[in-house]
Amino acid sequence: MRDNIDTDYLILVSSDGKKNGLEIFKDRIKKNKWPIYDRTPQLLNVKAGKNVIFYIAGTGEKKQSFVGTAKIKKRINTQDDVSDPHQEFRKVMFYIEFEDIRFFQKSISIKDHIEKLDFIKNKEKYGLYFQGGVCKIDEISHNYIINCSNR
Repeated sequence: MRDNIDTDYLILVSSDGKKNGLEIFKDRIKKNKWPIYDRTPQLLNVKAGKNVIFYIAGTGEKKQSFVGTAKIKKRINTQDDVSDPHQEFRKVMFYIEFEDIRFFQKSISIKDHIEKLDFIKNKEKYGLYFQGGVCKIDEISHNYIINCSNR
């Protein structure tokens, strides 16, 4: 899952830091400014036109759930040595801005749908697939999550 083979579908993960994952997600969406760090596994795939699903990791409210979708509108380059206030020891390479942001009416718990998600090969250790902040997802799994949000 960590290879950089081109894909049109990504998952952006918000995990606990100085705040819980959901609060960090809300802050980033409110500003429409999502940091991409220097060691992000899918760094080469993070570019305009990609479809993303937002996932809340961590232990707080809406943990381990998909909460919305968007399309990457553009990359915003940073000045040198910028760090994220929520993850202070992580160097920000650039930020991304979104268009077509849509929040799911009800969050989608991964545990309720894990068997249907093809991008997760080892279902018992699904958390490994969300490490690094950005992960790729296949089109079928992406569409499955979107369809679940419409129910």
